Amino acid sequence: MAPTTHPTAPQAADPATDPATDPATDLAGDAAAGPAGAELYTEILALYARQAWQLDGSDAEAFVATFTESASFAHVSSNEVLVGRQAIAEALHRTAERRRGAVHRHWFSQLRVERVDADTVNTWYYAIVSATDATGAVTWDPSCVVEDVLVRSEGRWLTSSRVVRRDDLLLR
Repeated sequence: MAPTTHPTAPQAADPATDPATDPATDLAGDAAAGPAGAELYTEILALYARQAWQLDGSDAEAFVATFTESASFAHVSSNEVLVGRQAIAEALHRTAERRRGAVHRHWFSQLRVERVDADTVNTWYYAIVSATDATGAVTWDPSCVVEDVLVRSEGRWLTSSRVVRRDDLLLR
């Protein structure tokens, strides 16, 4: 039986031809396009760490400041596409109201970064959210794959487009 792949996940690179596995590759990631080098990867990882802390701290304004003014945010399970910082912030406030009574933590992992050009990258990562109630009981939201387009503006990375796909919906 042939192995199955996640329909939204990027395909695995061939180690024989992937520059990311070549020790001679520029680790600073200065190439115009292709896999990210260590410096770029670290910048993007730091952005996502800030976003997770902002979400977990209910700091919608700081979170949306990491998006472009005209950013789009689509959560496939809701069939809604939010456009612009204000719409994203309003949705975050509604979500925070629904989630009162538990501490929520966003967990991001398995980050993949691919440079499109000097000021644009595509990223993919896994996300899951835990909720801990006053008794210490923990529940989990369905795991997701997140796909972003990030752009560099005035020396910092901003999210231009985000699509969140819940894994359970892939099975329906």
